[in-house]
Amino acid sequence: MVGRKEDRQLMTGLHTVADVYCLDCREVLGWKYERAYEETQKYKEGKFILEKSKIVKENWDHGDRCIFY
Repeated sequence: MVGRKEDRQLMTGLHTVADVYCLDCREVLGWKYERAYEETQKYKEGKFILEKSKIVKENWDHGDRCIFY
C-alpha cells in the first residue's frame, strides 16, 4: 500500500515521496519516488526503495512474500 505524498529533503535533494506499507502488518517498508525537483534526479520518478532490513520472513500467512501496492 502506498501512503500519501509528501515533500522530503533527501541526501540527493528535494523529492515528493510516498511511504510504502505492507498490507498485512502495516509496517513501513520503504518509499516511492513520486517527483524529483532536480533534473538529474528525474530518473527516480515512479521507482521504489524497499529497505532490505524491513523485509523478513517470519510467520507470514501469505506464503513467502510481503504484500504491497
